[in-house]
Amino acid sequence: MLAQNIKTAFRTFKRNRFVAAINILGLAIGICSALIIFLTIQYDYSFDKWEPNRERIYQIVTETRPRELRAAVPIPAPAAIQSAVPGIETLAYYIDEPFYTPHITLPGASPSNKTIHSNIEGVIFADQNYFKIMPHKWIAGNASSLNNRNNIVLSESFAMKFFPKVSPANILGKTLSIQDSLQFTVTGIVADLNQRTDFNATIFLSLPTLLQTPLLGSLLMPATWYNLNGNSKCLVRLRVDATAKQVNQQIAAVFKAHPFNIADIKGYSAHLQPLSDVHFNMDLDGKVSKSTLLQLALLAMLLISLAVINYVSLTTATATTRAKEIGVRKTFGCTRKQLFCQFLTETTIMTCLATILAALLIPFALQTFKSFLPEGLRLSTVFSPLFLLFTLLLIAVISVLSGFYPAYILTRWRPALILKNNLFSGEKQKSGTFRQILTVGQFMVAQVFLILVILMSKQIRFAVNHDLGFSEKAIINFSLPSADQTSLREKRAFAQKLSHISGVQQVSLSSAPPIRNGYSEAALSWIKKGKKESYYHTQLRMIDTNYLGIYNLQLVAGKNVYIDTTNARPEVLINESMMQHMGYTNPKDIIGTEIMGFYENNPVIVGVIKNFHTQSLHYNIQPTALFADNLNNSAVISIKLAGNDAASWEKTLAKANALFSSFYPNEVFKSEFFDEAIGKLYATDIRISKLLNWATGLAIFISLLGLLGLVNFMANKQVKEIGIRKVLGATNTQIIMLLSRDLLKLIIIAAIIATPVAWYFSHKWLENFAYRTPVSWWIFAISTMGMLFIAMAVLWLRAINAARLNPADTLRTE
Repeated sequence: MLAQNIKTAFRTFKRNRFVAAINILGLAIGICSALIIFLTIQYDYSFDKWEPNRERIYQIVTETRPRELRAAVPIPAPAAIQSAVPGIETLAYYIDEPFYTPHITLPGASPSNKTIHSNIEGVIFADQNYFKIMPHKWIAGNASSLNNRNNIVLSESFAMKFFPKVSPANILGKTLSIQDSLQFTVTGIVADLNQRTDFNATIFLSLPTLLQTPLLGSLLMPATWYNLNGNSKCLVRLRVDATAKQVNQQIAAVFKAHPFNIADIKGYSAHLQPLSDVHFNMDLDGKVSKSTLLQLALLAMLLISLAVINYVSLTTATATTRAKEIGVRKTFGCTRKQLFCQFLTETTIMTCLATILAALLIPFALQTFKSFLPEGLRLSTVFSPLFLLFTLLLIAVISVLSGFYPAYILTRWRPALILKNNLFSGEKQKSGTFRQILTVGQFMVAQVFLILVILMSKQIRFAVNHDLGFSEKAIINFSLPSADQTSLREKRAFAQKLSHISGVQQVSLSSAPPIRNGYSEAALSWIKKGKKESYYHTQLRMIDTNYLGIYNLQLVAGKNVYIDTTNARPEVLINESMMQHMGYTNPKDIIGTEIMGFYENNPVIVGVIKNFHTQSLHYNIQPTALFADNLNNSAVISIKLAGNDAASWEKTLAKANALFSSFYPNEVFKSEFFDEAIGKLYATDIRISKLLNWATGLAIFISLLGLLGLVNFMANKQVKEIGIRKVLGATNTQIIMLLSRDLLKLIIIAAIIATPVAWYFSHKWLENFAYRTPVSWWIFAISTMGMLFIAMAVLWLRAINAARLNPADTLRTE
């Protein structure tokens, strides 16, 4: 019976090639999308599953104010927590990515024969406790060596890169330097991690080298409880008998008991973040949110649903062409169950053919969508048992969803009425109504996608072109190496020579440009009317005198800062938002106020500047303080280029590159235009927008495939009616309207339903932005007109062919 069903199915496909091709193509697109999305979700959910006792591993995050968390800890906090929290079994404090652009130098037989490796990634400062929580296989040495200064542990790949053809045992004891000035001895080698993890350090520097030397002050902010640097991280593993709730209370008690000198900070504490949440919590430097993966899964379901709707709609529409087949088979004793199995077999075969086509499309889809997909996603994962199981499950679900309703409808027809050409009109009407509902739903989904695409593009243009409160044109930024006081003196000399290059209008040395992706914040205090007041989450910038001029930051009151390397008490500028948080309305009244909490010698406010954005438009303008960098700890060079000629800019950059190479021969010159960097702040939004562009295109394409199939069926069904109408004088335009009128009505109904749905989701997405574009009426009008235009083009393409047929040919045959 199964063999006969398969044989009959292929005969049916051959008789209805056009409809079969549309169904297979639509299903293949939906299945391919679902498989790609499944690979993405499977990849992200495979992170950090390898650590032993992972259910007891947590990251400590700092609560800077109620419900606002940072994936970092104050530098003094880990030691205090270690000694005061009994529920912690192991605590691993580490400094992640401490250098701007790290490079490693290997000594040679002579000073001129040294080997330099640049752009090193995965450098951290850690001690032996890190390996107790994140175990590595030791090839040589042991973790305890990281408890002593100036020791380094290498991953196997870096050990082989730095010391090729040298055995691991002989690598131990060799020396190397980082940033040309920090000397380390190799005391261990660990195997590379093959597991997917967010803790992928490859070079481990001994933590005491940082914490017990002046290096701490030059790489990080002052080690106080109220300064928070994003590189300062802490992992813990709890005792078996301890709970996260208990340890959270104990950590909160540590923060509460410590004298911050900022008594009125509310909510300043720390909490445990489960290891399972690290990869997904975007508020705490995660890689992807679970809500995004859920939206991807929903997107896959919608695309599959559109393809299924196509199949059901076309199958029920063309059902009358198989009416006599069903009647004859029932007359000769074929049961309803056998017919049902026949139709489900046809659907399953078609789904399998579509899956094969989808599998062939996967490599091209991975290449096309690589900018939206995780970098570690590989084609080889399609051979995993879980992926194959999901594919089989997907085939089964689609086969049932696509085949059940058509099989149910077709097997209910009575043979006596079928053979008399007198099908039960009620069944036909119900089938037609259901098909209309499916068509409306299909185009409603495509319309919602189209509206969201237009709105996202509008919001991204709004964000990129929004007045940020500073100038971003003709400015380039790049980082300088920073490790010790030697490099600090070099930076001053480099900036001075850079300013004399022709084509360079102005040079500034700062900790960061006005806006960036990330944060550097601290708690600041001041005295007002004899009372000490504080604000914790102040955005910080270390600047020089040229900073305001390059970025065109506007002074409201007071004067610019003055750099005095002999003065330990720096001047500071604040923005209007900070002034308001300090309780002042007149900028002149705040001039001369001392700021406490960041320097031992309290800086004094010398000016107030207009508000400017320090983060993307997802966030409100933050209170900001700009300190005069008297110690020259900053490492970001900003250059204001002269003129507007791109060719002259290239020559200026070439000269800057040559000067950079003369000062830092071991470094790679990496400059970036400031306006391009601002655009990257919205990389995630742009990526989502592009993904939705593709989804919209696929949704519209699948919907139009179904529309083309329906109009083709209607044209074939009404071929004699069209011929008679033409004989009686009907024009081609009237014939076209006859075939397309009802379908156009359905598309208009879909647009009407899509409008409130799209309006709701548009506002939900815009809630992610503190500054947002209005949801204009023309977005809905353009999307509706666009969808109608595309649909009419497809409808009329087939209808015109039907209208041009010669009536003599269409009326000649039975």
